[in-house]
Amino acid sequence: MKPYLVAPFLFIMVSLKAQNILERYPEVFEIKKSIDNNESLQPVILENDDFTDDSLDGGGEVIGFYNSTTQEIKKISITLFLSYGIQRYSFYLKNEKLVLVMDKFKQFDYDKELNKFDDQNFDGGFIGTYIFNDNRLIDHISLGHKRFEDDSIDIEETFLKELDFYSKKISEALND
Repeated sequence: MKPYLVAPFLFIMVSLKAQNILERYPEVFEIKKSIDNNESLQPVILENDDFTDDSLDGGGEVIGFYNSTTQEIKKISITLFLSYGIQRYSFYLKNEKLVLVMDKFKQFDYDKELNKFDDQNFDGGFIGTYIFNDNRLIDHISLGHKRFEDDSIDIEETFLKELDFYSKKISEALND
């Protein structure tokens, strides 16, 4: 079977598995749904130099969604445009504690004839759903080639460090 025919089926299977893990944690599912549907949350948008000293091939953006009355951040969505793909992930927070990370990477197809990535076509990637309780990773599911394939990388520690970094950047922007 051709890879371009398999990819959509793989994505559907992964999406169903992600939904299944959220079904096991109805409170987390309700938090996610409530945040995603809350139109009163205000966005603060950071682009490229606002959140990174590194050069991103195609740029990037961080959007923090916060309660304008309390300044409490409820969700942080990150999009990074890299030379080899697009990484998107979101942190969901309750009372300023991490409860959920939705992580997705779409890898560009590599054109062997041109010896470069083709940013118009995708070939693989991964999707992951990570459940936290009191800032502790309690469950997760991920499929595809992911950034945590190396067992020496601590998923919980990585996400908590990233959350801390992005939360501080958003807080700084809110206080300007």
